Amino acid sequence: MRSEIRDLLKLTRQPGVISFGGGLPSPETFPVMELEEITCELLRKKGAVALQYGPTEGEVSLREEIAKLMNREKSGVTPDNVLVTSGSQQGLDVVAKVFLDPGDIVLMELPSYIGGLQAFSAYRAKMIGVPQDDEGLKTDLLEKTLARLAKKGRKPKFIYVVPDFQNPSGVTMTLERRKRVLELAREYEVPIIEDSPYRDLRFTGKSIPMIFSLDKENYVIALGTFSKLLCPGLRLAWITAPSEWMERMVVAKQSMDLSSPIFTQLMVAEYLKRGLLPQQIERIRRLYARKRDVMLNALERFMPEGVEWTKPEGGLFLWVKLPKKMSASDLFPKAVENKVAYVVGSAFHCNGKGQNTMRLNFSYPTEEQIDEGIGRLAKMIRENM
Repeated sequence: MRSEIRDLLKLTRQPGVISFGGGLPSPETFPVMELEEITCELLRKKGAVALQYGPTEGEVSLREEIAKLMNREKSGVTPDNVLVTSGSQQGLDVVAKVFLDPGDIVLMELPSYIGGLQAFSAYRAKMIGVPQDDEGLKTDLLEKTLARLAKKGRKPKFIYVVPDFQNPSGVTMTLERRKRVLELAREYEVPIIEDSPYRDLRFTGKSIPMIFSLDKENYVIALGTFSKLLCPGLRLAWITAPSEWMERMVVAKQSMDLSSPIFTQLMVAEYLKRGLLPQQIERIRRLYARKRDVMLNALERFMPEGVEWTKPEGGLFLWVKLPKKMSASDLFPKAVENKVAYVVGSAFHCNGKGQNTMRLNFSYPTEEQIDEGIGRLAKMIRENM
């Protein structure tokens, strides 16, 4: 699965190819000047600490700031509930290492984030996808799946969801369905892993509470990241979990890297202390909202009848569905010939389906590239229908 996408995206390095394939934030959003100032001051005043090993849990100053962020969602979060990780991918790996043995069942959205598929498959989990629609995970099907497994004496280790502007679909789960997912988790005593890398990047509509914030009985473990809010090169993210799970997660992380980089942790802690994050998020929202609108407008103008797509209220991606008999994988080499690229949708399906789907990223390419690239993509699809 991983190698398939890697092999496909190697082709996108050809000169002149407009790629909608990566999940890259726009470099325009990186707070270079602010981080430069903080870095110089940090090295002058705390260089010996910043360049040393640190605690596996993370620097307490950063965990305090993350706890403040999470208390906006749910009161009572303390630094002891926070584990700093080297990116969200490590967070998923920590969760998988703590929870999964070979053959264990994981329930997830269909399609679902490929990083989750990779992390869970590395521990030889059996992944079962539950389809979603424009309102997110279909909770009636989730209930049927849980009931069917219970009859067989099988209980999933956890339910993995990305409720806000989901990767890859861009869909946001409704409040009603979030509540129902939590009700089912309590009924069947199954934890929820709520991955929220894009939550703050809402362009339109009203914010919906996290499942984490609705949870009163410690069923939810929440993952967050600074990769989409600041820059991915910092490699900093976090897990917020009840104390009864935290100790096992710390032990799991110790064997991975001892600790995440102290240097970047202190940088981000100072950035947050200075109150710079809100204006940074607003800058990202404005830029990505424009790019999303350009892509939606281009899809409307260029795409032939029979092609459908989601209209995300935030995030970095949207999802395109071709007519059933078309294969995005088969079309990919032809797309590259036309100097445009995407990620094939089957890579996001734990059941190997979704051949007629593709994910498009709008955060990284320029507005001009988006318009031109969608035109090329639509032309290629029309010629092969």
